[in-house]
Amino acid sequence: MSLDPFSLALLGAILLASSVLQGTVGFSSGLFGIPLFLLIGIPLPQAVAISLVASAVQNITGAWQLRRELDIRRAWRPMLIRYATLPLGVWALSWIGHESKGAASQLVGVVILAVLALQWSLRITPQTYVHSAWEWLSMSTAGFFLGLCGMGGPPMVLWIMAHDWPMARGRALLFFLFATGIPPQALLLWLFFGTPVLQAMLLALLAVPILLVGIHIGLAVGRRIPDRAARIIATLLLAAIALSSIAAPWLGSIFRIDPLD
Repeated sequence: MSLDPFSLALLGAILLASSVLQGTVGFSSGLFGIPLFLLIGIPLPQAVAISLVASAVQNITGAWQLRRELDIRRAWRPMLIRYATLPLGVWALSWIGHESKGAASQLVGVVILAVLALQWSLRITPQTYVHSAWEWLSMSTAGFFLGLCGMGGPPMVLWIMAHDWPMARGRALLFFLFATGIPPQALLLWLFFGTPVLQAMLLALLAVPILLVGIHIGLAVGRRIPDRAARIIATLLLAAIALSSIAAPWLGSIFRIDPLD
């Protein structure tokens, strides 16, 4: 993969903006970055690999910065549940075939919109206690969808938003869960696509200073946003993820690009 100087500059700008977004709300870096990587000519597997490295820097930094907000005892079970169902998603993808990825992405989008609509219609407010069954459902779904179509974040965000935790605590848990999910994702990328993704990862490593600047800006902004406003922003981003997931296969056929993983 070779990029001209202008494309490299655009790549740096995209990584900076995605890091600011990730630091501010705790998720959505890949949603923002990967479509733009494709537009500047980076093939999809390499785009995912670059996003993976960026996510590692962003989430490890975010988890460290918010470590005082993180209850590590509360994080282990969601992490392990997610690990358990990730291979099931990959197996399902191999069974239904590569061409069905777009349909899987659309299914995730419809589920997210349905949950958001239910929360809004029933006026469900964040709760002090959320039954553990919802944790098992959300995290197992997150792991499965991550393996099936690369959309593992929204179920976790919905589960965290169901709690009346301060947003800093919720972001800290998201950062930790995203960070601990990176190793198996990286292994799967390498097994499926080989050397090209390793080269893309090395390119992304060169942008670590840019990523660190962006994540620190985002964390500073996130600390200043009231919890209510942060929840509204997160809800709008989830709706954007859902709509883009539903539209991606159709847009891909119009513009002759592959649906996002």
